[in-house]
Parts: sequence; C-alpha cells; structure tokens
Amino acid sequence: MENIEKQIIDILDKKGTDYLTLKTLKNHSYIKNALKLTGKMQNTNIKKKLAPHLGDALKIVNGYKGLYVVRDISDTDFVINRIHKKACSLGELKQHFPIQTKDLVKLVSQMVMAGQLCVEFSTSGTIHLSINANPPAKQIDISQEASETDTSNDRQKMRAAYDHIGGGRGFVRIYAMREYLGWPEERFDQTLEQLVKELAIQLHYGDPSILTEKQLKASFVDDEGQVCITLTWRDV
Repeated sequence: MENIEKQIIDILDKKGTDYLTLKTLKNHSYIKNALKLTGKMQNTNIKKKLAPHLGDALKIVNGYKGLYVVRDISDTDFVINRIHKKACSLGELKQHFPIQTKDLVKLVSQMVMAGQLCVEFSTSGTIHLSINANPPAKQIDISQEASETDTSNDRQKMRAAYDHIGGGRGFVRIYAMREYLGWPEERFDQTLEQLVKELAIQLHYGDPSILTEKQLKASFVDDEGQVCITLTWRDV
C-alpha cells in the first residue's frame, strides 16, 4: 500500500492548495478505502484514523470549517500562498481557511503592519488584501517599553512608525499607528497632541464607515469631539 501521507500531498499538489478539510478526504477513493472511512464518519473519528499515518510533511489543525489536514508550514505562509494566487477580502480569505478566524484577523493585521501585505479599499468599502511587491527591507525597531517617557524620543518613534506603516504614502491611519506602537492610550494621545501643537502633523476626519468599531475607538477624538481617522506629517 502506498504511503497515505504521500497520497494526500499529491492531492494537495494537484489542487494547488496547502490544506483540505478532513471531510473532503472521503471524496478520494484511495484515502477512503485505505482508512476505511464511511460517509457518516465524523471529523474526530477521521482524525484518529489519519493521525498515525502523518509524518513531518502534514499535520491536522482546527480552522474555520472544522478540522483540516495541512502542509506543515507557518500560518504566514498559508496566507501568502493563498493571496499570491488572487487578491481577496478578509471575508473571502477566511472561507475554508485552516486558521481560527480570530487568529487569522490578528495575523493579517500583523502582516499589514509589517509591510508584507497591502490593503486597498473599494468604493463599496470592502477591504482587499494583496501581496506587497516592495516589502520593507527590515522591520523598524520601535521599543514598546512604557517606562520610556522622554517626549523627544517618543516623537521620533511616532515618526518612525508613520514612515514604516505609510511606506511612502502621505495619509496613515491613526489606529494602525496606535496598534503598531502598542503604547498606553495616554502616552500615545499626549505625543499626538504635542505634535499637533508643534504643527508637525495634521489630523484628518475622513469617512468613519470604512472602519470597524474597534478601529474607530483606536483612532483619535480632537478637542471639538470629531473623530480623526488619519494623519499626515508636515515635512517643513
């Protein structure tokens, strides 16, 4: 009998994917017969039969549609390999994906902040993800130690975050900078307010409907009670 793990890898290669739900394995006659799978067999029982046959190339994980058999690669590679085929929204990405939704959202956010992924907003407000063709050469090291309270140093770190996240774009979302720096709310707001007073930056309102409730809360409310979504740095 041919190796079951090799058979599954061949199936993945032919489909051009890195993962399959355990239920779909029942559609492949060789796997079905080799593992003695039945039509009504549940994922937990399929897992018990399949697990002993997996080596270093495959693993079983819990994702959006239950249990999956996947290539033994990083979650980041899963995302990059999928989006590399075709740009898609986060909603499209999570469909049938072998990563829990909450973990996928966190991972995609980190990849956007690191410059691995690009985000585009359609006229309907849908967010599309694509691979960044020109990722940053290296991650900018911005300390997150709350004990560092030197205001001059904080302004420099905020500028570094602005340059890193913006990647050359003028308008940068405030919530993205807040999440990237990871500072306490008071420290971030004080630094932002000081930069506004110095006329180093300009705040912009924008359309709040394009942001989630969490992103809105992580934006900035000015003295007039207006929610500022983005900022630009004045290079004067």
